[in-house]
Amino acid sequence: MSDSQPKGEPGEISRFRAVVVAALRAEQLRRGSKPRIELDGKRHKDTSIAMEEVRRGLITFTQFARPNVQDPATSNLQLVVERFVPAIR
Repeated sequence: MSDSQPKGEPGEISRFRAVVVAALRAEQLRRGSKPRIELDGKRHKDTSIAMEEVRRGLITFTQFARPNVQDPATSNLQLVVERFVPAIR
């Protein structure tokens, strides 16, 4: 079973998603955002603060569907490759 699959309570997120959300939160903290937890001697780095905020459920996020975008520059890539690269047989 993959760890990336949601399991458990509905509010839980996978550890991989937690890392991504914490990385985005750490960037916010680096840019001056106020921490949502009380700072102590152990947690003073932005990444540690962000991971703790995610662990406590203090950070919310919205998951957007990835759009299916067809890039016109690469849509005919197969034809271009076949035309200019000789076939190896």
